[in-house]
Amino acid sequence: MLTALARLAFKTVVGRWVTASLIALLLGGGAWKWHAFKEDLVHKGQQVCVQEINKETVEQLQAALAASKSANAQLRANLIAAAAVNQEARDRKTELENKLTDLERQMAEQRENDETYRVWSDSDLPDGVASRLRDEAAADNPSPLRDD
Repeated sequence: MLTALARLAFKTVVGRWVTASLIALLLGGGAWKWHAFKEDLVHKGQQVCVQEINKETVEQLQAALAASKSANAQLRANLIAAAAVNQEARDRKTELENKLTDLERQMAEQRENDETYRVWSDSDLPDGVASRLRDEAAADNPSPLRDD
């Protein structure tokens, strides 16, 4: 009987300790699981936020790229048009230089062959003739580019 009483007391004290330990373990495990679950939710939330930010950034970059391509195409078209105008101007310049060279050659030939022309071309114009010629030329061709 004494052994039965000791056994009962031992079971009761040990049973309480075992039960308390099991409850503590279960609560600790539950708390650890809850903490891990909460951390996982935070991590997933951060990933979702980063993904949304990345989507918005990609959309903004795509819009900027489209605008850049459009501006680039417009600039290329302007460049092609300017190159065509420049080429036409170069062609006119070459043509005018060729005409000027031809006129200078003709003047040199006439100076060598015509004594009257040589004397006339080397003499100064009378007073007022040059200004009247300039005024008449300006009236015939009113160009803002003239430096008379």
